[in-house]
Amino acid sequence: MKRIGVLLISMCLCVGAWARGERQTVVFDVDIHCQGCITKIEKNIAFERGVKDMECSLEDSTVTIVFDPSKTSVEQLQAAFAKINKTAKVHTDQRAAVQENDVDAQSGATTMESKN
Repeated sequence: MKRIGVLLISMCLCVGAWARGERQTVVFDVDIHCQGCITKIEKNIAFERGVKDMECSLEDSTVTIVFDPSKTSVEQLQAAFAKINKTAKVHTDQRAAVQENDVDAQSGATTMESKN
């Protein structure tokens, strides 16, 4: 009986940690010309390790990616774009936020913790 209780508590803790999973958002300026470009990006980048959500905008030529920073990084995502012959530059408004997240990651704090 004691083993079952310990097992149940362990499972709850694991599920809780998984549900809290940290996520980071980055917006890339990408050379998008047509729907074919979007299809190519969706078929390749969406399945990169750590990518949780993605949205492509033909009008703005941007790709917004929500990812797990423990599984991938902005640089790794840029390398994934390079594999499909697309250049991905961090959107101008996002550069400061990405740099802030890098500093927070080095210090061991998350962005949310540092702002509160």
